[in-house]
Amino acid sequence: MRLPTLGIAIASLSILAQAPPPEQVQHVPRDEAVAVLGRPVAAPDGKDIGRLVDVLVDGTGTPQAGVIDFGGFMGVGARKVAVHWSTLHFAPADAKHPITLDLTPDQIKAAPEYKDPEKAAPVVVAAPAASEQVDQPASSKPE
Repeated sequence: MRLPTLGIAIASLSILAQAPPPEQVQHVPRDEAVAVLGRPVAAPDGKDIGRLVDVLVDGTGTPQAGVIDFGGFMGVGARKVAVHWSTLHFAPADAKHPITLDLTPDQIKAAPEYKDPEKAAPVVVAAPAASEQVDQPASSKPE
């Protein structure tokens, strides 16, 4: 009965042997690249608030959002939220806080949960800072 299994293994090896070799292999030095998945994410005040568990990219491969697993204890009460890529800041040299998120705790709590990767992701975008907001026209009410 081992012959069919051996035949499948030999067929698999011959398919692998026919695969073309890569055009070029480039080695990235350890000090020039850092893995980000699974890394802790900190609030602007430095408090750890979750972990980056996924990156959502568009059709060209450009990152659009990061999926962060927030809260919970031993998996209970945890929830995932997709945040716009611009709200994440990366500092690989900072061992304690390699990733910082520009969202307030209230924004995180109010954010919709990211549940189904087969559906459009609800992505949270940070509100502009007061200095970035466009001035609103003055009220036309008489005083």
